[in-house]
Amino acid sequence: MKIGIDIDDTLTNTKDIQLLYWQEYVTNHPKKGYDTNLPSTINDFGDEYVQNFWDTYREELSFYSSFKENASLVLNNLKKAGHKLCIITSRPDEKYQNLHQRLKEWFAENNIPIDIIYTNIRDKESFCKDNNIDLFIDDDLKHIIKANSYNIKTILFNQNNKYDGLQSTNWLEIENIIKSTII
Repeated sequence: MKIGIDIDDTLTNTKDIQLLYWQEYVTNHPKKGYDTNLPSTINDFGDEYVQNFWDTYREELSFYSSFKENASLVLNNLKKAGHKLCIITSRPDEKYQNLHQRLKEWFAENNIPIDIIYTNIRDKESFCKDNNIDLFIDDDLKHIIKANSYNIKTILFNQNNKYDGLQSTNWLEIENIIKSTII
């Protein structure tokens, strides 16, 4: 099975590090309308203040996050079981130097086995369909719902009471879901 996996807040604890650096940012660069809480526009690059935050802390936000508990164990188990593991991220190549190589090294340093890394993917759902991804794991409900509409099996790495599909915030549970429900 070919499994597509998002990075931020699926494999890593990105929101934790975003909050840490956001608090530093608003303290050092105060602006009316923004406080130490993460804004709803944190991933809206049309917001100039937020874009400046990302430009200032992109390296830290992208490569210093810790990995989710048991992500390495589960991904290694899935790899040993013969699954092909693919990273599908919207991280844009033009904002990083040697993004593919750096991600490959970062994953290796953290014992995260990955077969293929796809970057700069905005329409993850169509990408999954076009590249024969059998299972897609992401924390963003809108990606999951759209992937479902393409008949791609999905797991939401999040908890949402309004969504009745497969979901969890625990990699060991994800492994059990894959073994008992999807395979």
